[in-house]
Amino acid sequence: MSDVKYWKYPGLDGLELCLADHVAFRYGRHVHLDYHLGLVELGAQNFIHQGSSAPLAPGQLSLLNPDIAHDGSCFGELGFRVRVFSLAPELMATLAEELEQAPPFFGRPLLHQPRLYRQSLALHRQLEQGALAPEEAESQLLALLSDFFPYREQRPLEAAALGRLRDRLLAGLDQPHPLEQLAADAGLSRFQFLRRFKAAVGMTPHAYLRRLRLEAAKKQLARGRAVADTALAVGFFDQAHFHRAFVAAYRITPARFRAQMQ
Repeated sequence: MSDVKYWKYPGLDGLELCLADHVAFRYGRHVHLDYHLGLVELGAQNFIHQGSSAPLAPGQLSLLNPDIAHDGSCFGELGFRVRVFSLAPELMATLAEELEQAPPFFGRPLLHQPRLYRQSLALHRQLEQGALAPEEAESQLLALLSDFFPYREQRPLEAAALGRLRDRLLAGLDQPHPLEQLAADAGLSRFQFLRRFKAAVGMTPHAYLRRLRLEAAKKQLARGRAVADTALAVGFFDQAHFHRAFVAAYRITPARFRAQMQ
């Protein structure tokens, strides 16, 4: 069971906010197009990344790059409340440029920094309440994000190759992308490509493409595009299939998400 709320804050382009309460909940392995800064306010989440699991509890932060596969579940029977800042890569790149640094790659998905946790929680609550003028909200967000840059690491070489593949898939989400063609483009056999892709990403190419379609749909719905048009644009030609996949991924219907983000 889940109760999920998504929203945008006036003047904060590139930011999507989420507040969710989950009970007896488990979500499958997935990736995001954005950076995700998450924190558990109540309870605990069992966070699973690269085959290992750890509890994400109050006082800790999850800090995820785009394309990092992960999954998780409730830790215990009482469930958990999670708050998430979804940060567009363009926003992080702009901030990096202002700091005269490269766009960040965060190597550790879990961070135990009580001060940053308290600051992140306080800002998210203020953005939920609409308590800040747009200029003050922007100043506080940028100041908070800059405090995470010392935790960046060198971007691995495979991340660049995955980024190029992701961009190509995003440019043709309404087109089929058979495994044979993906492997041929990489100069590999189907088996070699499948094995290397899964080792690098943690998902099969088919599951990764499906998630990209859902992530792209989420962005289009947030901009107000009609649900039916969005589904077709990202490669879902069966409306019922799109509805089920979206609810399974985000615990909210496409229509309700679209309404919340307007």
